[in-house]
Amino acid sequence: MLTRTAAARLSPDARRRVRRAADAALGPLGSVRGADTPRRWVALTFDDGPEPGSTEAVLGALAATGATATFFQLVERAERYPGLVGEVVAAGHEIGLHGIDHRRLTELPSSTVHRLVVDGKRRLEDVAGVPITLFRPAYGSQTVRTLLAVRSAGLRVVVWGPSAEDWRDGSPEEVAGRALSSICPGDVVLLHDGFETPPGDPLPRPTFDRGQVCRSLLAGLTERGYAGTSVTGLLTAGRPRTTAWFRP
Repeated sequence: MLTRTAAARLSPDARRRVRRAADAALGPLGSVRGADTPRRWVALTFDDGPEPGSTEAVLGALAATGATATFFQLVERAERYPGLVGEVVAAGHEIGLHGIDHRRLTELPSSTVHRLVVDGKRRLEDVAGVPITLFRPAYGSQTVRTLLAVRSAGLRVVVWGPSAEDWRDGSPEEVAGRALSSICPGDVVLLHDGFETPPGDPLPRPTFDRGQVCRSLLAGLTERGYAGTSVTGLLTAGRPRTTAWFRP
């Protein structure tokens, strides 16, 4: 399998061919990346929350258009702000696990990964009051052993396609445009309603309003004839599209 550095040297078409070949060969180890559906739907996903100010702003933007989404939450934040978790659930959105904290699971033994995911699932269910069935690894970092550990905890791994790269600054229109530029039916779109920096390597906090980014994205989707839904909503509309996703 290509490293990310080697893949960056390939043309977009060559990368797609390599990905298709890897996905076909490693199908049983695939993570959900979207769905094959005739509907012009995309799954909207928000990571790293809940975060006061940002989460409410995102919820307001979603409510204005009737869109739904999946929020992959950090347990330590969910336990700190249970009221925000309740607002997400009450608004009809889906909750997924992003981890107890934002550490890379690939740096830990498999037994520790399994224990942390099982504990995180239980604690997040206690706060949210709903079953947790989806997981997204922090930083998208995943190996075969961490994937198997997560699956053994009863969770389905969800990765992503288009990304707003909203850990980088820019105007709300610019940030939303990063995701809209490559959007296709059945995609899982990566956004954030929180901001978590790597331990020991803090990134500058973006200055844009995440609610405005969400509004710009939703407006762009509407212009293109798309509707936003949750991951489970997308998967009920078509056949899951999986990919062999392994990153350090």
